[in-house]
Amino acid sequence: MAGQLELANLNLDRGSREPLPDQLVAAIESRIVAGVLAGGVRLPTTRDLAVSLAINRGTVQAAYRKLAERGLIISRVGSGTVVRENSPVSVDFDPARLLSRRALEVTPEAAAAIAPPVIADFSRLTPDERFFPLEEFVRTLSTALTRRPDLWQYAPPPGLPELRREIAGRLAEHGITRTPDEILVTSGAQQALDLIFRTFTDPGDTVALESPTYPGALALARFAGVEVLPLPVGAQGADASALFGRRAKFVYVMPERQNPTGVTASDASRRAILDGAAAAGALVVEDGYEEPESGLSPLAARDPSRTIWLGTLSKDLVPGFRIGWVAASAQVVDRLARIKKTADFQTPLPFQAAVAEFLRVGADRRARRNRALEVEARRIAAERALRTHLPEVAWSGGNIGDALFWLQLPPGVSGRRVSEAAAARGVGVAPGADFDPRGQDCPNIRLSVSRVDKRQVETGIRVLADAVRLVQSQSGIRAMPVV
Repeated sequence: MAGQLELANLNLDRGSREPLPDQLVAAIESRIVAGVLAGGVRLPTTRDLAVSLAINRGTVQAAYRKLAERGLIISRVGSGTVVRENSPVSVDFDPARLLSRRALEVTPEAAAAIAPPVIADFSRLTPDERFFPLEEFVRTLSTALTRRPDLWQYAPPPGLPELRREIAGRLAEHGITRTPDEILVTSGAQQALDLIFRTFTDPGDTVALESPTYPGALALARFAGVEVLPLPVGAQGADASALFGRRAKFVYVMPERQNPTGVTASDASRRAILDGAAAAGALVVEDGYEEPESGLSPLAARDPSRTIWLGTLSKDLVPGFRIGWVAASAQVVDRLARIKKTADFQTPLPFQAAVAEFLRVGADRRARRNRALEVEARRIAAERALRTHLPEVAWSGGNIGDALFWLQLPPGVSGRRVSEAAAARGVGVAPGADFDPRGQDCPNIRLSVSRVDKRQVETGIRVLADAVRLVQSQSGIRAMPVV
């Protein structure tokens, strides 16, 4: 009787994607583990439990069958189904058993460890902190910490008004008209993108992403359980044709210096993206640069009602501050701010105040100019080395001022195996699989010269060429001639 009373009160979630038999198995097993259903306790008949739970009898039969296979229950003719004495259940607590299916989708980074001594690390697309005016920023931060006691309290999620005013002013320089109330300060652009996924998607919804695309967006898409609609990136930008005839929640694109390809979308491609998003009934999430170099109008300037702009200090200045922002309609910003409040209330106020002053005096622009000269020298060195040591390999990116090269390896050559072979020789590169929406290995690698000393660029690419030839030979592919 105890078992029947206990199981009659089970709550099964008919809206869950987990099958009802599996839910029932988990519920009964948890009660056996906890001792609520002790050994020898008789369980309800499949018919009685099906009636009490208002489910199909076959569902209960399938659950009982799985429990019996696990050795947790036993059925005896004439005595019914009972909990097995000394059931083989683990009494040790294992948090991994409680992980959600979404959490299981987030896999650890599989970057190959670069063997010492490191010759060149082309794998990271982060700015070189040596060109950041750290002392100037520290003075600004110190002033904010010592003279602004208001910064030590809670504040509304949208962010400090003075920072939002500076951001709105910068956006206006590029035709993006937003008031300070249409700006939300976030803990980096990654949090901003996370808020967008959490606010606008449910599991099973469709989201369009460029292919290849930013790995952080792929991780969020997998965690959110959405269906990814790939938009292949070509020489002119993302191909938006797949959006026509489909519905999607939003389209995530990087029209300026796309990561990982380095492609800047043409004017026609930008128009097509907006047209495709309109046809799909989707928002457009534009991950942009604070100082776009193409001179082309951003999507957020062309269709402000549909577009959400993501900005950050991480791309061009320094990732460690974790300062980013969203610019969108007041309605969208209000919704995102509500969700942000559930996560962290606010982005640290002293940093916001320091960044606001940093932007006001133009210190960020001076830092970008100083860094740009060095990046261009590294880009030129990389282009020369690629033409010398990998003459048969095509690439995109590598434009003036751009730190990215997206290499198309010979057909059949695994980008992941090349990255592993290069890492074993002290050179880091990012394999194409990291950027593929399907996670498939592909004959691509991404090189970034943003952090590699220009004196090491040529040596690093020569070693990379050796790794490519090794993988070619191991794959039975005719190797390119050594130059």
